[in-house]
Amino acid sequence: MTQLSGWKVLNPGRDGGDLVLAVDFATTGRSDSSFSDLAPRLDPALALWETRQPSGTAPLSAEDHLALWDGQAAACGRRVRAVLGYCAGSVFAGELAARVAARQGDAPHLVLFEPEVPAPAGLYRDFATMMNQFASVLTAQEVIAAQQEANAALTADVDFGAYGDVLVRIFMERAGAAFAREELDTELLDEFVAVFRSYVSYLDAARRIDPAAAWRTGTAVNSRTPSEGASLAGRNVDIDVDHADMLRDGRVAEAVNRILGSYVAS
Repeated sequence: MTQLSGWKVLNPGRDGGDLVLAVDFATTGRSDSSFSDLAPRLDPALALWETRQPSGTAPLSAEDHLALWDGQAAACGRRVRAVLGYCAGSVFAGELAARVAARQGDAPHLVLFEPEVPAPAGLYRDFATMMNQFASVLTAQEVIAAQQEANAALTADVDFGAYGDVLVRIFMERAGAAFAREELDTELLDEFVAVFRSYVSYLDAARRIDPAAAWRTGTAVNSRTPSEGASLAGRNVDIDVDHADMLRDGRVAEAVNRILGSYVAS
């Protein structure tokens, strides 16, 4: 099998079968469900690829991401049946679907799960969640202090990239002190910092894309707390499920299979 630098193969699919592309920044150990949870519930004849985290330290532009993903999808020779996007990944997914439509002559289904344009407030929520995940290393007071400092830096006119740098600094200071106190391997801390920096870069690149036109051609699949971006979608499917559980919920899988024209028992 050809090794893909931009994609992780979640399901190889049937030879000659269609391809489904899924855009997300999936990390090991995150609490939210992922496309890895959805994959077993989709038509096994379909190949399902999920975007990989970029390697290296240099940030990629939106065009860098899209050119890599679309180029490798085009090179495989399969027809793209659908493009899926999760949260901020929905911004990339809309543009990717447009590029696929232009080159293959017919538009893939565009399915958006809780679509949102990245904003500093959302980045703060992600940071606060990440700090909670370090509760086994940090004291409760240290977690709260880090979150309060990050919230204090969240001003109305804050630059997204600069705010990301502030959050990295807070994390390194708070977690670094805890790692030293517990005599933990600092290489692990460096890995977490690198992933968070990459995530900030991914979100910042997504902010350079205006998704409005593309999202009007897609279907938003929403939890019981729909994102603001859902109002821009051409069609909405509402499911009474927690946001964090969306991609592991059988009803969501059923809805996606109907959109894709596949009928698979969940």
